[in-house]
Amino acid sequence: MCMPHGSGVKQDNGYIKTKEKKNIQRVSQDQFEHGDPNFVDERVSKNEQEKQSSLYERIFGK
Repeated sequence: MCMPHGSGVKQDNGYIKTKEKKNIQRVSQDQFEHGDPNFVDERVSKNEQEKQSSLYERIFGK
């Protein structure tokens, strides 16, 4: 005979797991629309990497 999922006996081990509340500050509407003026973009674009060293330059130099 099949048992329903909720019919199992649950044991209480006395441990209560509490979730930490997420505290994310909201930004102002002006900063949301125009971005952070102190942001520094450290990404390197793929085009700059390809221009810096092509296969020809790696083999023969320039």
